[in-house]
Amino acid sequence: MTDLLIAMRTFMRLCEKPNFSRVAEEMHASHTTIARRLDQVEAHFGAILFHRTTRRLIATPEAERLLIHARAMLDALDVAEEDFGPVRNEPSGLVRIGLTTALGLHYVERLGDLTRRYPALQFDCAMTDWQRDVVEDRLDLALRVGPVSDDSLVVHPLGSLPRLLVAHPDYLASHGSPASADELSGHECIAYAYGDVPARWTIDGRERVVGGTFRSDSSEAVHRAASNGLGIALLPAIRVQGDIEAGRLAPVLLDSVIAPLDILAVHPSHKRLPPRARVVLDFLKANFPGERP
Repeated sequence: MTDLLIAMRTFMRLCEKPNFSRVAEEMHASHTTIARRLDQVEAHFGAILFHRTTRRLIATPEAERLLIHARAMLDALDVAEEDFGPVRNEPSGLVRIGLTTALGLHYVERLGDLTRRYPALQFDCAMTDWQRDVVEDRLDLALRVGPVSDDSLVVHPLGSLPRLLVAHPDYLASHGSPASADELSGHECIAYAYGDVPARWTIDGRERVVGGTFRSDSSEAVHRAASNGLGIALLPAIRVQGDIEAGRLAPVLLDSVIAPLDILAVHPSHKRLPPRARVVLDFLKANFPGERP
């Protein structure tokens, strides 16, 4: 790869993440090297691409114009490199995937089948309940809870994920089991929520604000809190089915209707999905644990 191509990749990352230090760390280069690559691109095209201050970079209109061409050129190069890889037509390289915690653990347990089929693939899984920025974090694919109205993303429906209300048997023995959703207001409900936003559960067609002594923005923390008797939690069925079978958790209000989560896979609309990411998308669809569309 020529110096200009490396410089163009650096320019594209600076557009997506306008910070010399962060891009330098990501590309395993010095701050000076990143600045020199940007100088090279500006000199080649005869345009000022960023206004530089001591605190930040501000992209110019010329940078926005060049970014369109840079993405198309580098995407085409990626496809060509994969086509002429060590094993012709076999997907290879690194695939970056943004996964939610519960589904991420489900898929990671099944990755062995995919790696055995495509040994040249590598995986970088960004596993978090927060919705990461697909472009800024350079994700090839990411999972979203629908609906998604972002025109910059291509959406692939994976299916619906059932949810269950659960609690530790000791909690239910001490506090009793609610006979209806209306009785949840008298129970410790483990809220899965962000910041000061109230947690809302839609049960039997009615939205209810719930709360208790513990809340978290991590589904794994909510699961562990329920497993330790802190209250009633609403969690994906795939996360708690094993606990129910082992007696570590007990279902609550089994006859109530709880809307499932619609799960989508997304990728940037400006970027052609390379073969390495296409096989992973097929893997996500084939191994989806809920009801498929």
